[in-house]
Amino acid sequence: MRKAATILAILLSLTLSACGSSGGQASDAPTVSAEQSANTGASTLEDNKELISVSGVVKTSDGLTFPMGSAINFPGAFTGIAYIAPLINNDEEYNFPQTNNVTFEPGARSNWHSHGGMVILVTGGVGYYQEEGKAAQIIREGDVIECAPGVNHWHGATPDSWFSQMVIYDVGYSGGKGSEEPVTDEYYANLDAKEYAGRKVTADNKFMFQRGEQSMTMDTFSGPVYLSSIIGENVAGAPGLHYVVFEPGVINNWHTHVGGQILIATDGIGYHQIMGRPVEVLYPGDVAFCPPGLKHWHGGSADTSFAHIAVNTNPERSGVEWFDRISEEKYSQLPTEK
Repeated sequence: MRKAATILAILLSLTLSACGSSGGQASDAPTVSAEQSANTGASTLEDNKELISVSGVVKTSDGLTFPMGSAINFPGAFTGIAYIAPLINNDEEYNFPQTNNVTFEPGARSNWHSHGGMVILVTGGVGYYQEEGKAAQIIREGDVIECAPGVNHWHGATPDSWFSQMVIYDVGYSGGKGSEEPVTDEYYANLDAKEYAGRKVTADNKFMFQRGEQSMTMDTFSGPVYLSSIIGENVAGAPGLHYVVFEPGVINNWHTHVGGQILIATDGIGYHQIMGRPVEVLYPGDVAFCPPGLKHWHGGSADTSFAHIAVNTNPERSGVEWFDRISEEKYSQLPTEK
């Protein structure tokens, strides 16, 4: 696979990213607030467990839908065990920031660290995110967080849940690495964490990210779809991320993107095909790449709703051209397994 070829380089670059500061250990975490540092006994681990609702807690790795990848082997950079699965490599064809999915076992967390601008998209479980000088926040599947360049912070799983996050970050950042001190067991056990204030996912939403409120019908789609925006202009310098939910059996027409397109499947079973190439069956966590100017189509399988993140890469080269659609006969013959 194209992303596997540079996995070693990605893992090495992780020492400068949100998921792998490699500094030495220290006995105390940075002071976040006077109230927290003076009142470590006010909120116990059991209190936090009561605060974290049953909703969203993932007890085993089987409850996560995105790939775990390989264990991260950077001694001193984490407490507990974390894993990395590269999703999108920063290259000259798509010019999209480096993107990885990072998974934490329950209780695992990064050191305090800083790096280039990062967008965090929670892909499963329940976790913590905290910036220095601010309260810790509980983050859940579907939450989207921006971490500005150079901000000292840490993130990881809650004590009783696996936690999975997609991180999109600027690898060209040349600033400092932050304090690189560990989040000690005592500090972690006494967090006074609050639910993430920027949450947009509603309680009745059935998809990883928030589905659009109203379905849309277009001549270029075979049926209704829901469109929404996950994030627009952002600190990682990525193009806007859109969310597309297809009703069962709905696909779009053949089309081209002048600047290319990347799709990240999040829910259900779907398809992607570039003209002249085999159909790709997409499961959650799969990434489909369509180079600039090539004709492709994508959509859902007959029996499941299908959702993906869509990114129109190289936004300075905008433009879409639409064509006809594959026949119903061809669609009926498509597999649902890889």
